[in-house]
Amino acid sequence: WVCTTAGRNVSKLLKMVNPGVAREWQLKYARKLDLFDTYEDKIELPTLPKDFKLVLSNLWDPEALAIRNYCHGRGINDDLMWRWRIGYSNEFKFKRKLIIPSFDDKGVLNYWTSRTIEKEAQFKYMNAPTRKSAIIFNELDIDWNANELVLVEGPLDLVKCSKLNATCLLGSAMSRDAHLLYKIILNSIDVVLCLDPDAWEKQLKIARTLTDFDINVRLASPKYGDVGDLSEDDVVKLVANSIQYDSTTELLQKI
Repeated sequence: WVCTTAGRNVSKLLKMVNPGVAREWQLKYARKLDLFDTYEDKIELPTLPKDFKLVLSNLWDPEALAIRNYCHGRGINDDLMWRWRIGYSNEFKFKRKLIIPSFDDKGVLNYWTSRTIEKEAQFKYMNAPTRKSAIIFNELDIDWNANELVLVEGPLDLVKCSKLNATCLLGSAMSRDAHLLYKIILNSIDVVLCLDPDAWEKQLKIARTLTDFDINVRLASPKYGDVGDLSEDDVVKLVANSIQYDSTTELLQKI
């Protein structure tokens, strides 16, 4: 209570005093850390469409204007469109789709996702042909020295987390060989899980995985709707009101 730092993460405490000791402790005692020996396996890097361009730099193009209107309709203003580098392409398979690129911690493209703006489209999303567990979506924007990292499901949820240190899972699950899990453990950073209400059981499963590795976890999910439907300020409030996850959380939720 004196230093205003809370949690049950021993490795985080050690890291504050001596980072070298913290790493030694993790390697010696953190359970099942050997699962991540191959996390640096080479992956085939994706490429963006050759004519990829930013939406806001090409508003003379009706395609770009339509995507901008769609974004505004979802509460994604121009500032957020610049912030997340939202672009588009006139290639046939990308027609009427917004594209959000992802970059690793060195600024190299490691993923992209696209979303149609058509309401009646059968297939809404198209993603880069890259193994999701091998990358961290826009790690370029993550501060691993921050107090906590917020995890949401998809890129359009992440767009509303611009005021937070956050990334997305590219789904509602986290495998034990995920590069994201490795980096969370390596940096002993607290995690706030903020998945959609219909993914509550999956959220609890992720929380169990994280606590297996001595990561402090809090839970924050909207009661109704998706995170992507909220405003930036509402997401901040949601995270601020998150609850601590522990061994009794699941039992209390069932009761």
